[in-house]
Amino acid sequence: MKNLPTLITFLFLLLFATGCSIQDRIERREDRLLGTWEIDRASFDEDGALFNNNVTDDFRGDRLTFLRNGRLEYVTGDGRFFAGTWFIDALRDLDDDLEFTIDADFFAPDGFLAFRWLGTISRLTNNNFNLNVSEIDGTLRMRWDKL
Repeated sequence: MKNLPTLITFLFLLLFATGCSIQDRIERREDRLLGTWEIDRASFDEDGALFNNNVTDDFRGDRLTFLRNGRLEYVTGDGRFFAGTWFIDALRDLDDDLEFTIDADFFAPDGFLAFRWLGTISRLTNNNFNLNVSEIDGTLRMRWDKL
């Protein structure tokens, strides 16, 4: 019984030391993101608008492949190809919750930057990936399904 407080303290420190760090949580999301995704749904929420615009047809057939080492490939439904880079980061909000962000740069075959996504991951499972990308005049909301 004399050693019970010492044992409890040791177990607490052991659990604390082996807890998940933010980097571990980012790496788990990166692992889940790897692979090929196809667009399921897309909408655009224009700033100040009461309703969003369904823009799924603009992305119909698009496929996005996340590769290891921060590389990606994007093929549009009409066959245009973009290669690029990506990384995930985490931001802590005022309530001490983590928000996971993604930064992806897409380059045209001539090597020039074609477009960039700076967004937040609102959902990421083994089968679904929801991404909200901030644009100048609103937010592009995309839902991707894993192939």
